[in-house]
Amino acid sequence: KKDGLLRHPADSPLWEDFDEKHPTFAADSRNIRLAFATDGFNPFRTMNNSYSIWPGICIPYNFPPSMCMKQSNFILSFLIPGKDSPCGNFDLFCQPIVNDLLDMFENGVRTYDASMGEYFQLRAAVLWTITDFPGLGYVSGSVTSGEAACPDCHFFTDSIRLGSGSKTCYMGHRRFLHENHPFRFDADKFGGKTEFRPAPKPLSGEEILECTKDLSTSFGKDPSGKKPARKKRKEGEPLVIFKRRSIWFKLPYWKDLMLRHNFDFMHIGKNVCESLLNTFLGTVGKSKDNLNSRLDLQALGLRTDLHPIEVEDQFYLPPAPYSMSLDEIKLFCQVLKGVKFPDGYASNIRQNVHVGERKVFGLKSHECHIILQDLLPLAVRKILPEIVSAGVIRISNFFKKLSAPVIRISDMESLQADIAETLSLLETIFLPSFFDIMVHLMVHLPAQAKIAGPVHFRSMWPVER
Repeated sequence: KKDGLLRHPADSPLWEDFDEKHPTFAADSRNIRLAFATDGFNPFRTMNNSYSIWPGICIPYNFPPSMCMKQSNFILSFLIPGKDSPCGNFDLFCQPIVNDLLDMFENGVRTYDASMGEYFQLRAAVLWTITDFPGLGYVSGSVTSGEAACPDCHFFTDSIRLGSGSKTCYMGHRRFLHENHPFRFDADKFGGKTEFRPAPKPLSGEEILECTKDLSTSFGKDPSGKKPARKKRKEGEPLVIFKRRSIWFKLPYWKDLMLRHNFDFMHIGKNVCESLLNTFLGTVGKSKDNLNSRLDLQALGLRTDLHPIEVEDQFYLPPAPYSMSLDEIKLFCQVLKGVKFPDGYASNIRQNVHVGERKVFGLKSHECHIILQDLLPLAVRKILPEIVSAGVIRISNFFKKLSAPVIRISDMESLQADIAETLSLLETIFLPSFFDIMVHLMVHLPAQAKIAGPVHFRSMWPVER
């Protein structure tokens, strides 16, 4: 149907663009469109890193939406076993499948069509990859930490290194607002600075090839067993955004794709949910608001009302807008503890909530998904100030709209404007340490959905399951 709705990757602009650039491939509807997915897991069910297996899975999209992401249709293409993850050597293990895919696209394989009673040349193409964020670095060869951790912002990633917390934060989301938005001119709330920079655009395939043309890559381990020392970037040197040229560029169509690597909706939602919960509850070791965060805030000269106060060799941390008293934390936990769901809607989240200890722990991805979209707005609405609860509710609505099985391109455009405004609002509430790379990646999710369609066709949900 051509009604402006995206129900399947076949409705997406990327699919249509691929058909226009490769008309001979698109002429036969039997040719297969694939996604490549990979992730590491421990097969021995122990919580240590002594062993990991990385499966490479090809997911065919030549199915209706109800069948598309079923495990029975997945093609297990290879397994990488070993005590260490493949990391930078991932391209070595991908060589056989990339060579096969190259042959499948250019020559095809002689296949019998039982319905037509004839032989034909079956061809195949990979549209994109599905990985978590560290896996994206392995597959694409891009940097996923440090100053230029965002692959879509690349050279223009707005990052600040926090000295006390030894972390990098990613702010500056006013760039993604429209040019006349009031937040761009509001210097008082944003550290005395206005913002007139345009939003960065993702690199095209041609630009990535140009950036990686002179990169020399050495695979395998150093015979001495030593890890190469990290080189600190000197002032004036360009940012390093790629470690190597990805082997996927051997495929002739790879550089022309509108989207090559997906940001995983599942892991982004899980990390955002955990960051909010741990910060609200003040979880020791996991909260984004601690002494180091306040010292970093003081070093940046922002939000003087939240700077730590030294009293008799101890530091007093003034309460932030999202800070809760012990009674409020207990009430917050009681709300989560008292929720009952319809059968099959969610797991028993109550077993992860300890009211007496005022803790929420051991949450899995789907539990975070349910809490973020359904429970968190209810829990904070009457406890936290309106400006904080409004920001949390906007994040909840963002993930709820983005995870819809049927989406509209115009809705994704308005959602992109909304999340940029929400993140800018949160910059006036939370500390810089809250804005890790997973929080920042939210601003790019609607743009990817607008290009490639609904997120459940491009997330790690079925792959990890």
